[in-house]
Amino acid sequence: MLNLRHCVRVFVFQYLEEEIRYLLLRHKPMEEWPLGPVIGKVGVADHLQDTILRQVTVETGIQHPQHIIDLAEPDKELFGDMGLVQWPFAYQAGTPGQPSPEVVPGPDVGEFTWLGFEEAFQSLEIPVDRQALVKLELNLRG
Repeated sequence: MLNLRHCVRVFVFQYLEEEIRYLLLRHKPMEEWPLGPVIGKVGVADHLQDTILRQVTVETGIQHPQHIIDLAEPDKELFGDMGLVQWPFAYQAGTPGQPSPEVVPGPDVGEFTWLGFEEAFQSLEIPVDRQALVKLELNLRG
């Protein structure tokens, strides 16, 4: 029997004057985790949006998004009888007139940084995260 685990991968971003900044996190233990988006397990009874709101709040302290953007079809990977479905989303945390509140990292977050697109893209090691970031950047620059 196939056992599927679902998770969200959420890119938190904000507009600051003429630039879009992306929040990348490194979880603890920091030697084992690359920089990346907010990640959260979707529970059996959870809706994706509830998971997004919960995980962004837990990992960053940021609440009340300006917008939540669905970035693509989920990425699916199979490992024998186990499967992982990753749902990419974006979460707008601030606007030029109302910047995001200060990040308050959760207990599993070892470090965080706000980066422009080029730096964020270069910092991401996981191909699915790079693809989601490019899609988001293109969407925002429209």
